Amino acid sequence: MRNWKMPAADATYRPLKAFVASRSNSRLRLHGALRDRMIEAIVEEWPVGCPHERLEEVLSARMKIRLREQYGSVVAMFLLSILVNALVKLIIEWWFDRDSHRVLMVGWAEQASKR
Repeated sequence: MRNWKMPAADATYRPLKAFVASRSNSRLRLHGALRDRMIEAIVEEWPVGCPHERLEEVLSARMKIRLREQYGSVVAMFLLSILVNALVKLIIEWWFDRDSHRVLMVGWAEQASKR
């Protein structure tokens, strides 16, 4: 497995970003900075307390709204939504992997909502 090192300045959500980088397809690997910004947005939109079976649906809907608000272009929204859908799946996989990941995500989401 490749060692996906991250710069020290990019310590925000490091375990999550490292996991996603290691599991990313070529499309996500080519857009590392955009991928990391989208990961940060997903953490900010994380639906704390959402039932596990609805997590992907709720998170995808929140991100679709965010993309629409942030990027007016239909083409940009379409291209970004493809990246976001892949990221949501990977992040949910990471989240389900360990109890400690769920604790981290709740803490991160709560911190992000205070900003």
